[in-house]
This record gives sequence, C-alpha cells and structure tokens, in this order.
Amino acid sequence: MTVFLTDRTFTGLCSALFYAFTENILPDRIFERGNCIKNFTDCYIKIDSEESKARRVYSALKKFGGETVVNSVKICLLSCNDNALKIAFDFCYMTLQQKRNIITMLADKTVATFLDTTKKVSWETHKCTGFIRFKETARGILYAPYSPDNDITGILCPHFVARLSGVPFIIHDVKRNKVGVSDGQRFKIMTTESQAVLELSKNETAWENLWKNYYKAVNIKERRNKKQQDNLMPVRYRKFLPETYE
Repeated sequence: MTVFLTDRTFTGLCSALFYAFTENILPDRIFERGNCIKNFTDCYIKIDSEESKARRVYSALKKFGGETVVNSVKICLLSCNDNALKIAFDFCYMTLQQKRNIITMLADKTVATFLDTTKKVSWETHKCTGFIRFKETARGILYAPYSPDNDITGILCPHFVARLSGVPFIIHDVKRNKVGVSDGQRFKIMTTESQAVLELSKNETAWENLWKNYYKAVNIKERRNKKQQDNLMPVRYRKFLPETYE
C-alpha cells in the first residue's frame, strides 16, 4: 500500500497532486505528516509543500473547475474526517485527469463523497454563525469559546468581522487550541495552549440573563419537541450557550 505524507493544507495537497502526476504514482491513502502510525508493510512517501509546484496545480484546477471548485477543495480540507486529504485528492485528481468541471457528476462516488464532506463543513459553519456566544470583557473585547467538529475558525472570522462592524473579538476553538483574533478590521489565526482568563464587563451578566429570558419565553412547555430541538440546536454546542447550560 502506497501512502503519501504531506501537510493538511491546500499547498500540501497540490504538491501531492503534482508528485502523483509527474511520478505516475497514485496513493492508496494520504495522511498528514506527524499524524500517522506507520507499519512495515506500507510504502511511505514524504511530500514537501512547494509553492512553485502547488501554483501550477492550482492554475490547472482553476482552469478546469473554476474558483468555486478550488474554494470547495479548501473547505473539504477543514473537515474532521480522517480521510479528508484523500477525499480532496481523489476529487482534484479526477478533475485534472478529465480536464473539466466534474462537480455535477453526482452519481460518481468520488464526487458524491467530496460533496458530502464539504456540505458537512458548510453546514456546521452556518450553524456556528448562530451558536457563537460572545462574552464582553472589561476591555471591550468580545470573547467566544466553542468546540466545533470541523476546523472552521478561519472561515467564521470573516463573517464576524463584517457582522460586528469594527469591534475587536477573539474566537477560541478549545478543541484544537486555535484562536481567531481580530482588531475589528483584520483577523489572524493562531494556536495557543493557554487557558482564557477573563475579566468580564459589568454588562455581561445582564446580557446573559437576556439570553436566558429569551430562551424561556420561546420554549413553550406544552409544545416541547425534543427531537426537533436536538436537530436544530445539537447538544454538543449547548455547553457554550448561556441560555442552555446549567
């Protein structure tokens, strides 16, 4: 079994595609470097991320699939699916091999798997735009912890830069120790092992009480539908929502 080891980035993926075409080698599996348990029966090929080679592959993908397809590939790489690199690789390889946009080939397993993976990432991103709860600190910076299934902090930040209109904020993915920090105009993604120590503003308790009162007002006891509630507001997100946590 041939296994590619590369970075879980768009540049790393494109570098792996360049190697596959130039060396005429297709991998059975692809793993992120440093996140693979090796065995003696497999052949491991380490592929370095090279910007010059990646740009050539990117240009070809954009030519045959368009910018929308390229963006979808980047979204796929954010998936929590352990096979996300291979799923994105197979889709891109097929696009480059057929030299056309294959996104509408829904009956094909490669395309269907790719679309299902990107859909799950996009779905969670959409959900989190509504489930993110910021806490106001004494310095006027908004802070929001959350723990998403997928690595979506980088695509959530632009949404909140526009939505908060110049207010500085921090979005903290506590599962991955990753933070998106914004001054209100720009944002930067960083990793940290530090725990957040917050001095909340005097108004924060009042804001949390408003959320709790709103939740109680719309939660009509006689019309409770737990199945629908769990579908629209998954339990795994609730520990960060002041209106639902105990």
